[in-house]
Amino acid sequence: MPNMSSQRSLIVSIILLFVASCGTSESVYPENDTYVYYNIDNSIDEDPEMAGFIRPHVMEMGKIMDQELAVSEGTFVKAAPEGALGNLVSDIVRYRATSEMRERVHISIMNNGSLRVALPEGAITMGHIYELMPFDNYIVVLKFSGEQILQIVDELAGVNGEPVSGIRFRIVDGSARDVLVDYMSVNPDQYYWIATNNWIADGGGTFATMWEPVERHNLDVLVRDAIIDYLRSRQVISPYVDHRIRN
Repeated sequence: MPNMSSQRSLIVSIILLFVASCGTSESVYPENDTYVYYNIDNSIDEDPEMAGFIRPHVMEMGKIMDQELAVSEGTFVKAAPEGALGNLVSDIVRYRATSEMRERVHISIMNNGSLRVALPEGAITMGHIYELMPFDNYIVVLKFSGEQILQIVDELAGVNGEPVSGIRFRIVDGSARDVLVDYMSVNPDQYYWIATNNWIADGGGTFATMWEPVERHNLDVLVRDAIIDYLRSRQVISPYVDHRIRN
């Protein structure tokens, strides 16, 4: 029996396929070394059989996307060097990674580019989270030396910050100052775990040091699903900015 995540992915795929077939596009078929162009647009009548097939899935998807997960007392928006939306997501990823690893994950580093929309004040639904995080990025946990941590934080400072959890620092002239992990100075000889997404771990962004971990663990948890699970466990959430990055 497929899990809920698999069912949602299947339904989304079916709907996207159907929508694509009804949109405006141009198909090309080779015919005796030439090409014949067929314009496909809204002038083509709906196929009753296909419409009948897709309708129950559309209705089911609507029910799933309308599910209320939590109520927010304010709007969560992303910002640099720090925003309430990035704080929420990076905290969720670090807490979930710690739970999955069954050992302390010290830091989380995410990227504002993966956060596509703000979360509204009031009811937050499943649909909002799919809009926020439309990609199937999964959580990755990486191990780095303290020396590497300081390099990574300097790289973060160079882009005026990204969403982080478990770490605090100031940005001065494009460099990191007063770096703290759990309110303690970074020990160059200690090792630290960082939770992130596979896009960053696989070479996305500009954090070159993140691509050279001492150790790597891929977790079988989508970032989106971690957010959904967290919100379901809460009744009410509130935006927060706690000056983890200052400039």
